[in-house]
Amino acid sequence: MKLNLGCGSQILEGWINVDYALGARLRKLPLFSLMNRKIKFFNFDWDKRIVVHDLRKKFPWRDNSIDTIYSSHLLEHFSKEEGVDFLGECYRVLKKYGLIRIVVPDLSVIVSEYINGNIRADEFVQKLGVLYGNCYYRSLKRKLSPFIGFPHKCMYDTKTLLIIMTEIGFEIENKKPFESDIPDIMNKELPGRTKDAVIVEGKKV
Repeated sequence: MKLNLGCGSQILEGWINVDYALGARLRKLPLFSLMNRKIKFFNFDWDKRIVVHDLRKKFPWRDNSIDTIYSSHLLEHFSKEEGVDFLGECYRVLKKYGLIRIVVPDLSVIVSEYINGNIRADEFVQKLGVLYGNCYYRSLKRKLSPFIGFPHKCMYDTKTLLIIMTEIGFEIENKKPFESDIPDIMNKELPGRTKDAVIVEGKKV
């Protein structure tokens, strides 16, 4: 079994795709897709095959039952403590020598841009992704942003994430975009999500 955690709208065939976004939850309601096509609250139709689960809580999978875990741009939406718990759950459900790949925004890149004068202070805060709301949201979405938006609660650089995952028990290393022991990673990973990102991959030992 393979888990795609925090899948958003990206469904991987042959994987268990998991998300807890409002759209994924509403998709389970009868007639939601029809209503969404009319009012266009969400810009895309959430796939009904998504498993809805709050990944800040204990995973519903058994110990040592999962072969591979992939998670892109999810961990930074958890607090530090929630993130450690999440990674601990990943370790629990993975089989021995099972693979895990985590992708998150690289804090060091954003800080360097600011220090080098490439972005202003307000742009720096915006790039950190710690604010609710979006200037492109319509008024209704802006008011509901605390319920549909998930700002960043913790940021990472490569060194920090490697240390945290090593302490949990993973044998982990830094990876380049699309460099992976996961078969067909090119069909799973979005190029835009690997730009200016920390990418680590390893296994449960």
